[in-house]
Amino acid sequence: MEACLPCTQRFLVLSMVYGAIIPELQIDGRPAPYGVVNERAVRATAGIMFLVGITTFVLIRTTGSSVPLSVTVPLFWMDFLLRVVLGPERSMFAVAGAWMVRNQKPEWVGAVQKRFAWSIGLAFASVMIVLALFMGVRGWIPLSICMVCLAFLWLESSAGICVGCSVYSWLLRNKWLPEPAVRPACPGGVCALR
Repeated sequence: MEACLPCTQRFLVLSMVYGAIIPELQIDGRPAPYGVVNERAVRATAGIMFLVGITTFVLIRTTGSSVPLSVTVPLFWMDFLLRVVLGPERSMFAVAGAWMVRNQKPEWVGAVQKRFAWSIGLAFASVMIVLALFMGVRGWIPLSICMVCLAFLWLESSAGICVGCSVYSWLLRNKWLPEPAVRPACPGGVCALR
């Protein structure tokens, strides 16, 4: 008879796995026994979010109304929260991005650094909710946060540069994060051992 884990232990074991585990997957000739996400879908998702974000920015600048901001910021916050906590398959923007590239060959990358990057997006959206929506702050502070977020989305979607992945790699190199047993594959090789 198999011993069952108590519910709390079972939950902890399940929550440690993030991304899709694909048996016998190899990335750049190396085994990938960790959770992965499709980089093509991630880039498509960033492109959709960039379009929504830039449209919101233009509407605010041309109309002077903050209504688009009060819709877009909570939407981005919820989307990043779903991706960080439950995974990209539960995010509305990520589902749309995955659908857009459904006929393309997947390009697998490690999920842990993408989760880290999405946590940065969640932090930006959280700050914007507090400053712009709850406190009513206007001017250069929320504008700067929006511009940085839009720049990150543009870099991801058009240039394939994941700023959060680069930060994750930098934190690993400088021993601010514990070294994983196997370094996940990052887009462009930015997480590779040197």
